[in-house]
Amino acid sequence: MINRIKKFIKSNDSLFLFLKQGLIYFRYLKSIGKKGRYDKLSQYGCAEKIVVSKEGKHCYFGYYDKSPLDSKSQRALFVRLPKDANEGDMAEVCLYDMSSKNQTVIGKTNAWNWQQACMEQWVNDDVVAYNRYDAERKLYQAVLHNLTTGDDKLIGRAAYAYNKDFSKYLSLNFHRLDKFAKGYGYPYQVDSMNVNEDGVWEVEVETGEIKLILTLSDVMAYNPHYSIGIQHYINHVTYCPDENYVMFIHRWQERGETFTSRLLLFNKATGEITTILDNGHVSHYCWKNDKDLLIFATNADKQKGYMIVNIFTGETSMVKGLPTEDGHPSYSADGRWILTDTYPNNGRKQYLFLFDTEKKVLKMVDKLWSPFKYYNEFRCDLHPRWSKDNQYVVVDNTTTGVRTLNIYKV
Repeated sequence: MINRIKKFIKSNDSLFLFLKQGLIYFRYLKSIGKKGRYDKLSQYGCAEKIVVSKEGKHCYFGYYDKSPLDSKSQRALFVRLPKDANEGDMAEVCLYDMSSKNQTVIGKTNAWNWQQACMEQWVNDDVVAYNRYDAERKLYQAVLHNLTTGDDKLIGRAAYAYNKDFSKYLSLNFHRLDKFAKGYGYPYQVDSMNVNEDGVWEVEVETGEIKLILTLSDVMAYNPHYSIGIQHYINHVTYCPDENYVMFIHRWQERGETFTSRLLLFNKATGEITTILDNGHVSHYCWKNDKDLLIFATNADKQKGYMIVNIFTGETSMVKGLPTEDGHPSYSADGRWILTDTYPNNGRKQYLFLFDTEKKVLKMVDKLWSPFKYYNEFRCDLHPRWSKDNQYVVVDNTTTGVRTLNIYKV
């Protein structure tokens, strides 16, 4: 009976959101006067904190797998839009000068979302990449903008993940993500929703050649253990370090149920799919080396937490000392430090951490307030990122009531 009630609530979007928002306030009231589980941690002292903001605007970067700062940490890349913006509205792609504190608009786009913005990133110190929507041609494009000449190279598919030298990239159906993973996609439909014509594309930057290298129907047919007629999607696709393999998360959901997910590996040469993790739950990950991932997931023994996973053998080992809740991890260049965060707790506090892998010590960099309105697809994850020289850590946050970019000198 209880499971039926839960399924009914989750099947009714308006009711579910109403009850979820009420639960957020209820949990907050219960938390008043209580200490957070991380409040006793020692503080990691930062030499400086810079806040990138604009009155009445959101200023944020997006995902945690790329750095907003150029190679010399002189300029920060970010997206700026009105605080009451809705998906499909026009956003500004901007640069923040670390010395002058000036903000400069370098492009505009209406292909953005709350979690990953428009995939803006540095190709090199002269070229910036981001996604945009061409309303006349009704397609998403990757833009490579030259900061010196002002020229744009346009390619006929939005980019999800570039390879190391930016000679090619992987792409997904961003409208499917918008439909089934709100906050990660774009609102306009340009691709077919037919699973035989959807999946993972690879795009050559120089020639603009586009190829569907893996279909969603092939992924669904691989070792299936789910009901017929439910929704599926692919997310968090990336090249493996040797670029011969592509890794991605396959998620599915029955109406009124929670998502189930697995981590899969695709061999580009043979077309073979293999399993890395398939225990019902996989989440955020980063590379430790060419074959090992640090990931927050559930292992075969139903233990949930951060673990090291060998992508070829599937062997896992739990990492002790890191938070026991999901976050967005990444390693420092020398491999000693792990940067990660948490989602808002019952008291609406988000924590930013540095973990010393040698001393096995977790330190708090900051504790940030998340206003009540930021939940579901509108939430603002900290999404912490290193600068390329590891001198700075950058997060998005909503302490002031709008999204701002916090830059910590560590």
